[in-house]
Amino acid sequence: MFYLRDVLGNEAPVIASAATLTRTVNQVDQLDVTFTNGGTNSVAASMLQPRTLLVDNESGESYRIQTSNGSNIGSHRSMRATFLAVIHDLNDHYVEGKLTKTQSLDNCMKLITDGTGFTYTIHDSFSNYSFSEDFGAGAAFDLFLNTLMSDFNFEWTSTGKHIDIYKTVGKRNAFVWLDSLNLSSLTDESDYTTVATHIKGTGKLDDKEKPLATAEYTSPNAKTWGVIDAEPVSDERFTNSDTLLTYLKSKLQDVPLIQRTATLNNFQMNALPGAVNDSTVGNYGYIRDRHGVDVETRISETVIDLVNPVTTSVTFGNMTKSFTQITAGLQTAHSDSGKQISQLKAGLDSVSGNDLITDTTTLSRLNALGGAVNG
Repeated sequence: MFYLRDVLGNEAPVIASAATLTRTVNQVDQLDVTFTNGGTNSVAASMLQPRTLLVDNESGESYRIQTSNGSNIGSHRSMRATFLAVIHDLNDHYVEGKLTKTQSLDNCMKLITDGTGFTYTIHDSFSNYSFSEDFGAGAAFDLFLNTLMSDFNFEWTSTGKHIDIYKTVGKRNAFVWLDSLNLSSLTDESDYTTVATHIKGTGKLDDKEKPLATAEYTSPNAKTWGVIDAEPVSDERFTNSDTLLTYLKSKLQDVPLIQRTATLNNFQMNALPGAVNDSTVGNYGYIRDRHGVDVETRISETVIDLVNPVTTSVTFGNMTKSFTQITAGLQTAHSDSGKQISQLKAGLDSVSGNDLITDTTTLSRLNALGGAVNG
């Protein structure tokens, strides 16, 4: 089923005792493999080294090694390794060029993929984006995941070294589960702290500081939960009240955040009569809770057991950040903090080295960013 290929092109088969493929919407696929180093696996064990690829014969997909560890079992060792789909190799490329002002998504993708061997297809139309700062000068996949995805508001999938970009991945009305009836969860989690049923918003201001667009929305769920105000929205992108209203509806979290994990077989088989539960990652569907409220949820992740398929699971509901996303986010935050510290310090160059900084705003910002303070 699997074989390893090292940086020299040597190949060796792997007979895994456990192998799970984790697919998360808008994230890199992760493959975890466990095997012992005895028999035919002895060569494979020695190939767990930097840059080794694991190839899945059935799907044809390749995964790059990230971490490995081992433990003794009698005269052998149990080896465990984590691999990420090769699309993550895009982060091997540091983008030196920069783009400024208003840019199309296509221009940005050309910048981060130029000369890398990675390709992409933009399947939907996206408005140009005006960058407040330069775009570029960073690891290519970090720029894709942490800047372009949020700025242009797209979703994506990948196959090999090709990225497909869409406005939304998955389809609507792909499943229906009724809590305590055909919903059989292995685990469940609910968060009621973010529920709000009423929101106001304003758009761009005119020359007299009056908004060109205003909107207000009260969710039908206010009848169930009461009127709970969300934080007002002020967004200069909007000059039309109807467009702003649509945006407010999309931003209002008027139902609890929920997450359910169930076995994939039960999920697919326990559909309502005449319906089929589609477990494709990114698909949307509904859960009717005990209060009779229809909560739209989304399949955020599947964990596919490639050795023992009966334990394969599906997770749907509110999404959580993956390790890759969190790490990349921290790297971006660190970079931004460094820029802010440099800007603050540059503004203080005219201050004599013997003078203390007495401006409390400057001091508090430097402290928050980890900059030097008076001592």
